[in-house]
Amino acid sequence: MDAARHLELRKPLDELEQEVVRRDLARKGEVGPELVEALRYVLSFARLTEVRNVDGEDVDLSESLAPHRWRVLEALRPHLAAGGGDDTLWGAIRALPALVAATRQQRRRVLESCTLDRDSLEAEVTTRQLVVVSGGGGGAGYGYPGAFTLLHRSGLQPELLAGTSIGSLMSLFRARRRIFDGAPMFAAARRLSWQKVFRVLQADSRYGIPATLRLYLRAAIGSLLRDAQGEPLTFRTMEIPLLIVTTGITVEALKHDLDWYEHFMDDAAQPGVVLRASRVARMSRLVGIFRDFVENPAALREVVFGADPLTMEADCLDAAGFSSAVPGVIHYDIYRDDQRMKRLLDTLYGQYGITRLTEGGIVNNVPARPAYAEVMAGRITRRNPFVLAMDCFSPSPRTLAWLPLQQVARPNVKANLPYAHLYFPLGRRLSPINLVPSVDQIFEAMRWTMEELEPQMPFVQAMCGGFRVLREAGG
Repeated sequence: MDAARHLELRKPLDELEQEVVRRDLARKGEVGPELVEALRYVLSFARLTEVRNVDGEDVDLSESLAPHRWRVLEALRPHLAAGGGDDTLWGAIRALPALVAATRQQRRRVLESCTLDRDSLEAEVTTRQLVVVSGGGGGAGYGYPGAFTLLHRSGLQPELLAGTSIGSLMSLFRARRRIFDGAPMFAAARRLSWQKVFRVLQADSRYGIPATLRLYLRAAIGSLLRDAQGEPLTFRTMEIPLLIVTTGITVEALKHDLDWYEHFMDDAAQPGVVLRASRVARMSRLVGIFRDFVENPAALREVVFGADPLTMEADCLDAAGFSSAVPGVIHYDIYRDDQRMKRLLDTLYGQYGITRLTEGGIVNNVPARPAYAEVMAGRITRRNPFVLAMDCFSPSPRTLAWLPLQQVARPNVKANLPYAHLYFPLGRRLSPINLVPSVDQIFEAMRWTMEELEPQMPFVQAMCGGFRVLREAGG
């Protein structure tokens, strides 16, 4: 079953459970917690699709639970659907006794007829897995570490991370250790400088689209992203599963020769004077490049590093580099002598039929769908995610200068929103062009994000906090 089919079956019930939680938070104490938990159990059980048993086998319940799913929806939707009912839980509570009895009956039938153990079933129903998605947007994404910090302080542990562009870099630091440790991020911030991160020089282009600025991530932060043996971190060695989205470019997608992309920004970036303010206006032409690419979507490939056996062995920093490379502006490539990584990319390019890798935001700037798909494929065992999708490049009155480029990315963002349980667009944020901010600016961006996300935390905590198993009658 693909992600879209899982979503089709699960989302209506997912939305009703979210409404239960929101109404309970708005009228705390009006309904006893045992009734709220019973409602959530009924809804969560009804949306089961596939469940992994204790032996590691996936049991498909999507068809067998279809009649029960319909019954629960028909009984609760009139009372819980947005705009319906009286904005309390009492209408749903009145329908609860019959639904509890039906749920218990269905649970007994499932356990008797399937190779599914009780513990695996109940864990699937009553626990959520937090998935955090961080979108692209250049310097606007430096607020993401504030969100990671706030989630940690709230006792919430991500089980999977996904990112594009700057979101991939920030997620990379969070994914390296399961236990939250902000020190490497802050150490990286102190090392950042234009001279370390970007260079304006001639260099061969083998895997990326050439540009005036060469991105040298490894020189700036590579030493912070190594394992205990001193080897570069790969997707397989990450303690938290990580996905990084890049765009694969076929020959048909290139409207210009490579030399044109390489010199696109020459008059705005010179050695020692990177992105001179007087020439930054030329950046508006970047919209034309992106539109050239998205006009021919069949010539683009969404390449998700960390979602298949081949890219699980890839160097994470390389994947983040390609995801952050902006055609005509920033070039990332494998400059070092790393035959293993080059063989991996050669194989990848052959599989996808691509000639270059570049900025992931061209195909997917807020990759909630790949994250949801990976959970539903069984990557983290359970299939009951809560997807928090953060977007630092959403249209905003504060970023009107970037609106044309935001509008180019908006269709792929909207296509991903159904896969998110909470979409969080960052309000106050650094300028997208502020790619190498000062440490003080980074801390300020983190503070802004923490202040904006804080009001959502009771909802996220309630959704991810789990609830008690529905006992048998008389139990």
